[in-house]
Amino acid sequence: DVLLYQPSASSSPMIQLHRTLTTVFALSWIAVEVVCFAPPPPPLQSPLTVRDKIARSTSSRCQSNHLSMSTDKLCGGPPFLAVLTEPDACVSVERIDETINAIERATFDGGVTLVVVRINNDVDGTSENKWNLLKRLSELKQQRLAEGNRDFLLVVNNDVELVLRAISNNIHVDGVHVKEYNAHLIPDIRQKLQDALEDTIASTSNEIKQQQDIIIGTSCHSKQSALDSYNLTPRGPDYLFVGTCYLTQSHPEKTSLDQLEGPTLPGSIREILYQSFNVDRTDNGDSDLSRVCRKPPVIFAIGGIDEKNC
Repeated sequence: DVLLYQPSASSSPMIQLHRTLTTVFALSWIAVEVVCFAPPPPPLQSPLTVRDKIARSTSSRCQSNHLSMSTDKLCGGPPFLAVLTEPDACVSVERIDETINAIERATFDGGVTLVVVRINNDVDGTSENKWNLLKRLSELKQQRLAEGNRDFLLVVNNDVELVLRAISNNIHVDGVHVKEYNAHLIPDIRQKLQDALEDTIASTSNEIKQQQDIIIGTSCHSKQSALDSYNLTPRGPDYLFVGTCYLTQSHPEKTSLDQLEGPTLPGSIREILYQSFNVDRTDNGDSDLSRVCRKPPVIFAIGGIDEKNC
């Protein structure tokens, strides 16, 4: 379904990763169309052109499912990419600038779906720097939106209070990433953030008030963990980070391949979640709009992924 990549300050590999994935998915889409329907061979197009067509073809599905503008971003065609900030992104003003520059380059063509602010909070002064980084990323998000279909979802890792602060200050943040051991709290966290968002919207005097949905994700390292989060009521996570796929500095305790969950786990989890979804739909029918909320989350493969092994 999707891949996750963590850029350094020099993020040209991110651009190469996106181009590689768009080419792969574009060629797959063309091949499937030829095999199933045998139309005349289509003229060669850039990967981004094909990617945009796929995204447009799924937009009506999103609208018919009554999804908000935030959730709609997770409803287009693959590839989906997520970018995480480095844990030390807020240790200094210089590192904040480097982080912003890296994400500017990564998002310039609209290929990034999700940006996650993941910061090590053990460093003195990190709290205010984290707030400043979040505000600048929100400004970049709005800039990309103004440029036309280049915006990305912006979530904060494991910091509900910071998201509440952003909402109350009209800083555009889409949601929060919840730790796996707190995944059972997702329904309560969603309600808390949604209530705060609705209160802010109600007090805003803007002429146009657009509905926004809260995005919540979590991590999982097993099929059972994924099923547990998916089965949360009334609604589980919107996306899952599944790994660890390859060796990575983010998990230095995993030093050999046999300690990894491996690159096949994301696909396996996607399969079992859709099996569960199809069983539910068969048993309950398609008329129940609550099934929209139970649609399987987007699966992001995470851990040591780069432009070579994607």
